[in-house]
Amino acid sequence: MKLGRFQLHRISDGEIRLDGGAMFGIVPRVLWERKTEPDERNRVRLGLNCLLIRTGNENILVDTGCGDKYSQKELDIYGIVHPTDVVSELRRVGLQPQDLDFVINTHFHFDHCGGNTRWEGDAVVSTFPRATHVVRREEYEAATNINQRTAGSYFSHNWESVEGAGRLRILEQDAEIVPGVSVVHTPGHTLGHQSVRIESEGEIVFYLADLCPTSVHVPLPWIMGYDLFPLTTLETRKRIYPQAIEEEWLLFFEHDPEITSGRLSEKEGRFVLEPSDWDDT
Repeated sequence: MKLGRFQLHRISDGEIRLDGGAMFGIVPRVLWERKTEPDERNRVRLGLNCLLIRTGNENILVDTGCGDKYSQKELDIYGIVHPTDVVSELRRVGLQPQDLDFVINTHFHFDHCGGNTRWEGDAVVSTFPRATHVVRREEYEAATNINQRTAGSYFSHNWESVEGAGRLRILEQDAEIVPGVSVVHTPGHTLGHQSVRIESEGEIVFYLADLCPTSVHVPLPWIMGYDLFPLTTLETRKRIYPQAIEEEWLLFFEHDPEITSGRLSEKEGRFVLEPSDWDDT
């Protein structure tokens, strides 16, 4: 889609399936299954929706999906399927991996940064060799100091070769990556989680990442069990949502398999999403 002077493309890395109870936290199954049907293993279908930003001067990719560095057992557990992948999708819009200038990682969970690297023979190498990869300091510290709760989400092979090549930029605070593209601290899912604000000619797209992973998660209490700091997620949403309404942001959902984007309104004290067509032609 066109956003002012920018061109935006949804870049799919396929799909993943995760436990419905974990995806919806304290929300009872009797409520969430009305919105998204679980499979026989209680998993819900999720998209891996990355975002390509073409400013005219730079090519920027926001998150890189799961990638393909998994055993058959892991593929089965997580239901990872790749009818398409990030590199194929980039080629669809005329780009090669070496054409990327920046990769913004919202955080370092494997389903958001797994495509940063790939196998080349027996070695793991950077998928995007020219790109500067951006992550927040708090996230880097958490990913490199795992505990029993976080060990299943952080896999160092997703960033070590990037860091070794001198292509990892660690941010201490919110920053403008290039004119019109900024990262915004949105903690809760992890302490170092960041979202991405894209603005051109008065139009704004906001890449929520796991602050609100799907359109179903828009209601304030519908917070994932995966969130390490759910009350922080709640406060972050209460800060972000009114601004999204006031400035008429188009919100981008990273994990929704059907609804890519939409705009928020508030009706009778509740936040309501109006889905928006994503014209990626």
